[in-house]
Amino acid sequence: MKFSILIVDDDKIVCNSLKRILGNSEYTIDTAYTAKDGLNKINNKEPDLMVLDYQLPDQNGLQVLKQVKDKFPNVLVIILTAYGNVSLAVDAMKYGAYDFVEKEADPELVRFTVQKAIDTIRLKKEVQKLQQDFILNKDVDRIVTNSEVMKNILDLAKQFAQSDSTVLLTGETGTGKSLVAEYIHYKSQRFNQSFLTVNCGAIPRELIESELFGYEQGAFTGARSKGKIGLIEKANNGTIFLDEIGELSLDLQSKLLQVLEKSEFFRVGGVESVQVNIRFLVATNANLTEMIKENKFRNDLYYRINVASLHMPPIRERKEDIISLAKYFINSFNDKLNKRVNKMTNTAETILKNYYWPGNIREIRNIIERIMILKKDSTINENDLCQLQVHDQNISGGPLNFPFCVNLGSGNNLLHEVQTSVIKHTLKMTNNNKTKAAQLLGIPRTSLQFYIDKFEIEKDGE
Repeated sequence: MKFSILIVDDDKIVCNSLKRILGNSEYTIDTAYTAKDGLNKINNKEPDLMVLDYQLPDQNGLQVLKQVKDKFPNVLVIILTAYGNVSLAVDAMKYGAYDFVEKEADPELVRFTVQKAIDTIRLKKEVQKLQQDFILNKDVDRIVTNSEVMKNILDLAKQFAQSDSTVLLTGETGTGKSLVAEYIHYKSQRFNQSFLTVNCGAIPRELIESELFGYEQGAFTGARSKGKIGLIEKANNGTIFLDEIGELSLDLQSKLLQVLEKSEFFRVGGVESVQVNIRFLVATNANLTEMIKENKFRNDLYYRINVASLHMPPIRERKEDIISLAKYFINSFNDKLNKRVNKMTNTAETILKNYYWPGNIREIRNIIERIMILKKDSTINENDLCQLQVHDQNISGGPLNFPFCVNLGSGNNLLHEVQTSVIKHTLKMTNNNKTKAAQLLGIPRTSLQFYIDKFEIEKDGE
């Protein structure tokens, strides 16, 4: 493993002396004689370590140190000076210097200080390599996005990963909250520890306390003779992701608050507390502030979990990701189903982009899977989307998409065909409720009846 060192000192004799002292096959050493030259070199190629003179002709070392640490926080900086004093050392450390040595120091001390910094860098790189291997094995980087909003969310998630703070993920069902939670875990220092996901809405209310916190021997009728370790205890030293946290009862919210605040809890039927070192990530598609007003969610728990927050936008608000996601799922199902689908028509892409996607990414995946199961050729077209009724919608209103399969130049009255399809589909959505269908179509009920009669649309009764 090679390490790069940049020496910045206006005295060429000092630079050459340091190069000789530090000469080592592990290092590549570059030099600069002014702050400007040093900053240009670090901008062009980020070194692992910077040995920085305090007295430079154009700036002092602390000014350069601030600029380097702001832009390149991973670069370690050793301040070098002939005017060493305690206050300067304290200032250098305050602004992020790794260490501090005098120019006249014994060469062995200089070598030792640099080697100590290099060992720190080596360890960090080994951890990053191990972390990257984990990420590749877990396929964490499978978050597919072209949208700026999602790139910003991932940047924030990466920053949040560097601390142990609780992160609250909000957004509609299917927007990828669990994927981002997993992303945060594997980008954190806990990446090689356990990551457990708990859907609080999927566990029966009478069982969730014992599932989360475990229970002691004989805690209740039917309890295991040796008791049971709960999921929170199983995730010790790692991360636990609580999805749909709004589904927890107020009693359990109180117990969870204790874990968050004191890192301890009691098993069901227990008299001794259990200590844990755990990172919590939580998610909800509910409006927790409204739940607080309705006394369904604890105010103190909300402020405790909302230390850092990320809101996942629905896919209809980041349409530039829709086709990329669809193609990602097509490739995935090509492998799983041994298919060779490699193309989508422009019309099919337009239909996908214009659809409202109430189920978000999960719905895209499910629809592509259904198409791929039935697909016999290599191209997805509008007929595939018509056949599978991709256009089903919530009848409460909002944007609707009707992917019509029409044959231009056929000699048929295509306007009548489209009107007929719209009416048929709207009647189907409303279970043949003509009053509701007319409201959705924005026409009087009498006009709807006129078109039903005109186009001889089958009457199934109201």
